[in-house]
Amino acid sequence: MGRGGLVRVLRWWAVGIAALFLSGIVVPGSAAAQTYYGGYHTAADMLWHAQTVGRTYPGIATVYDIGESWLATQGHGGHTLQAICLTGIAPAPMPVKAVAKAGLGLVRPDGCALSTVSNKPKLLLFAQIHAREIATGELMWRWIDYLADGYGIDPEATSVLDSTEVWIVPVANPDGVEIVSATEGRPRFQRKNVDDAEPSCATEDPGNGRGVDLERNFSGRWGEKGADADPCAQDYRGVAAASEPETRALEGLISAIFADQRGEPGVDEVPDSATGLLIDLHSYGNYLITPSVTAPEDAARLRRLAAQVAPEGFTSGTSTETVGYPTSGTSMDQAYGALGLAALVMEIGPRESDCAGFFPEYSCVDRLLWPQIRQAFTAAARAAAAPYRQ
Repeated sequence: MGRGGLVRVLRWWAVGIAALFLSGIVVPGSAAAQTYYGGYHTAADMLWHAQTVGRTYPGIATVYDIGESWLATQGHGGHTLQAICLTGIAPAPMPVKAVAKAGLGLVRPDGCALSTVSNKPKLLLFAQIHAREIATGELMWRWIDYLADGYGIDPEATSVLDSTEVWIVPVANPDGVEIVSATEGRPRFQRKNVDDAEPSCATEDPGNGRGVDLERNFSGRWGEKGADADPCAQDYRGVAAASEPETRALEGLISAIFADQRGEPGVDEVPDSATGLLIDLHSYGNYLITPSVTAPEDAARLRRLAAQVAPEGFTSGTSTETVGYPTSGTSMDQAYGALGLAALVMEIGPRESDCAGFFPEYSCVDRLLWPQIRQAFTAAARAAAAPYRQ
């Protein structure tokens, strides 16, 4: 080995040692944590965590404000909805990546612009659209940290970010999550947001009370069979398509980062060349759900995609075939209907076990759910380049 080669090896070695040191002392989300029910994080902490990761690793992470929650629009507190995008830097040795992610030098993410144009395919993930599905936010927290902390150190995390833009909305219904987490002991059953404008529901039942089901409020197929016009229903669709600020924020993000890929006018099927994937994370049931209304060829291709992404033991199919009832006005309906974007809903968590239900013990997140999600999201990132060709 020549002198120049030896110098490069020593430099990479030194950079690697520095990377490991940094990874050991910079732990996003480790301070000021606000938790409930054994360790679950509040909405405010989830948003703070995304910001912290963005500040800690500016070489690979970018955080965007995408809109406001309903309470914020009324001037009564609330939250700013955020999306974090993670992606790798230009080709470099692993130790160099590990240090460059901290923003040393002039390194910026190789992608993650709020644009429909990118050199990489995109994976977009939503969590806690339904506020009481508390495990989904925790799983997204772990996925963010796995990618950010592991980049330049863990080969799989590095491969995901070098090949993909991973966009994450860690908490899509923060006002609702505040209600869920506000009491000591068992969380409350709030599912919807907290919109109490007319027509509203006067019941004190947090499952059926005030608010709009954001997962029935998207513009795509809004008001069709599978959503309720009764303000006291758990699946209340709202007064109009995208009537809720949270829904508008999510629709805006989808349109901002994904182009319409439907191809020629009058052709129902999405072209094989379409890229990108949306996964809306819910609980529970161990289901991987495909859009209910698609072109016949797309239905078959999305089923193959679901089978590719689903962890072992999951059941794939439409909502009627899995959870047993129709749905409409969902994120899948919007993404597929408006843009031809491949879209899935993942219901994480078994139907029967000590980890079943909306409120699994906190230990279930790491003991059971996280290994499944890590596998599924890694598979989804790999499929995002060609979701209709799986």
